[in-house]
Formats: sequence, C-alpha cells, structure tokens
Amino acid sequence: MKKIFSVFLASILFFAAFLTPSAGAATVKGDYVALGDSIAAGQTPYKEIGRGYADMIEAKLSEQGALGSFTKEYATSGDVSGTLVEKLKRTDVKAAVQQAELVTISIGANDLLNLVKSGNLNLGTASATLDQIKTNLASSIRTIQSLNPNAKVYVFGYYFPYPHMEEGEQKSNYQLAFSIFNGGLKTTTESTGAVFVEVDSYFKPESEYLPNKADVHPNEAGYKVFADQFFNVWSGFTTTPDLEKPADPFSDINKLGSQARIAIMKLAEAGIINGKADGTFAPQSNITRAETAIILARALNVNGAAKNPGFSDVSQGMKSYTAIAQLTEKGVFAKAPRFNPDQPLTRAQMARVLVQSFHFKAGVPSKFNDVPGTHWAKEEIDAVFSNGVMTGGTNFMFYPENSITRAEFAMSVYNIWLQYQSKSAAS
Repeated sequence: MKKIFSVFLASILFFAAFLTPSAGAATVKGDYVALGDSIAAGQTPYKEIGRGYADMIEAKLSEQGALGSFTKEYATSGDVSGTLVEKLKRTDVKAAVQQAELVTISIGANDLLNLVKSGNLNLGTASATLDQIKTNLASSIRTIQSLNPNAKVYVFGYYFPYPHMEEGEQKSNYQLAFSIFNGGLKTTTESTGAVFVEVDSYFKPESEYLPNKADVHPNEAGYKVFADQFFNVWSGFTTTPDLEKPADPFSDINKLGSQARIAIMKLAEAGIINGKADGTFAPQSNITRAETAIILARALNVNGAAKNPGFSDVSQGMKSYTAIAQLTEKGVFAKAPRFNPDQPLTRAQMARVLVQSFHFKAGVPSKFNDVPGTHWAKEEIDAVFSNGVMTGGTNFMFYPENSITRAEFAMSVYNIWLQYQSKSAAS
C-alpha cells in the first residue's frame, strides 16, 4: 500500500494542518459513533435490538440537520469494560472513531451484573470490580482521545436494574453497589475531560421503564430518559470558523458532515477526485462504475497503455476508457461482455474493487444479516469490514445492493489513507 499512496501522500500531509477544530466555532454536521454494551445497542426488555437512546440521538440530530453519519454496530450485548478496551484496538473501530465528532459510551454494568448472576455481589467484590471498570473506562476514553482529539466523548450513567426486588437488606446492598458504580463512572469520566450523562436520578421506579421483571433492559420510554439527559448536556458540533477553514474546492460540500468534507477536500487537493464542470462535486449523486475506475486509477497511480478490455459498451473515445482498460488488466474489474459504465456502483461491488485494488485480507468476519455465507462478495465484505474501510447500517445490515454516493466513495478512499498514515507513523 505504501507505493499506492506515495503519489499523493506528500501533497495532503501539509493540508491536514489546516483541519484542526478550534474555539469560537460554528455549528456544523458531525458523525456519531455509539460504543458499549446492550444499553448502547438498544436491547429491549424482550431480548431484541430495538430503538435505543443512540437511535433517538441520531433521529434528533438528523431532524436538526446536524448529523453526517451514525453507527451503533460496535455496541454489543454482553460487552464488559475490558471488551471495550480490546475493541478499540480493532482497525475498523479505530477508523470509525477517527472520523467521529461524537462518541457515546455505555459500559461497565455487565461487570456488576455478572457478579449478581454468580451470586457473589457484595461491597467487597463490587469495590474491586469498580476499580477495574474505572481503569478500563479511563483507558478507553484516552484511546478515543488519542485517535481523535477533536471527538466529543459522552459517558452514560446507569440506573438501578432491580426495582422489583423485595425490600430488604439485599436490595439495599445492591442499590448501594450500583450507586457507588455510578459515582465511579462520573468521577472517572470527568477526570479524563469527557462528559458524564446522569441517568439514575431521572429513572422512575418499578415497572414504568423496566416492564419485564426477568430482564434489566428498559423500554423506549426508559431509553428516552437517556436521550433527554444527553441533550441536556450536549453542546453541539463545532468546527473552525470560516476564516480559518481552507476554501472549499467545490460549491456544494459545505453542508456535509465534517469528515466527508475533509475527505473530499484532501482527495481533491491530491488530484484523486474532480468535480463537475459547474464547480460542484455532487456528493449525494450515485457514483458510476466509470467514475469509480477513474478515481481508483489515479489513487493507484496506474498509467500507460493497456489492451482493449473487450467490453461491448466501452469505446476508446470515452473519458474512462484507459482507466477501465488498465484496471481490468490488473484484475480490479472482472472481464464480462458488458461493463455498464453508467450504472451506479453497489456496496458489494465497491467491496470487491477495493479489495482487488488494495489487497485487503479478511480478519474479523462480518455478521451482517443480509450477507449470507453464500453471497458472491462475502469474502470481500468481510475484508473491508475487518479493515475498517466500510461499515454497515443499523440492525447489523450491510445493504450490499444499495448504491454508493460520491461522498461515501471518497470517505472510503480516505479511510484507506488514514490507515496508511497510521502505519507509516508506526514504522
């Protein structure tokens, strides 16, 4: 990959210095990543993943026109605080955090709940467990801050999950343990400079928010408490004032989420992407297969003559002819009777051409509900997912047949550059 990006690395390194947010900023769109356990994922009282607080935050920010992108795919039921520490070492999670302006965390409750299930929850074990939670939480926040110093990190407190217990000493001890747990979350969060979101004080007792006595997860009304308290402390997305921002190379990207805008600006500066004749980039237009070929040929620094690729709908007079011919010769595009140059690129096709271009290998297998093991691009989707180049949507879906926009394609190429930059810094 080092040779692939040598052409434009030097031209974009200096450009990054102008992209750091500062004080006195104007409100803009931002990208949101929700991390943590089943509460962050939105698990219902009946063991399904539903509409949780992260989805409610996403909906409100979208209504305000303030959201660029959102994912909660890294929030997983059963995760403990140590799991988050390890998850933040994954390439795909790191890439998502590096692009986010907002990161929320719900973690640590399972550490205590596991003690309850084992029958070993007392003040002594709770204290020891809390020390480990605090250590893991602080480590996770600092990792996020190291990956992305400009991301705003919000950590949610927890509620007492056993309001249905019979009154007595055991319930009192449990209440005390969870109160100490919340206090530890708060002090640890604030010590790192992140923002703590208080929840417990606003949770109503008994069954109103926790209708299933056999389950500790709230209903939508309970999750709304989380979302409401978040917006009570939310300060909004900010970026550098207009006078300090580099000029937009295209007239229609100023309202994009900041990371999409940065990706487009960097790639345009490096000559990898171009706009339209009218000075626009058309970020929300679907990228065509021909446009994909042109951009990849520039990124790969592929030049020189190539033999006729043999597509009946690709002629030598086309702007994309040389790029299509070169990349077909290299195996990026498969040989077929037709190329369909004006057809939109699908997400599955994008996974394939990126893997063929940059030789990604599958690491952690994807578990998307709409990508079965028999899917023709399963291996390529696993590869781009495990390398943090492409992520999925809500409910663990990849949407392989959906089209890709020009902005989304630019973001994926930018993700690859981020990985290269990270590897170069480590070498």
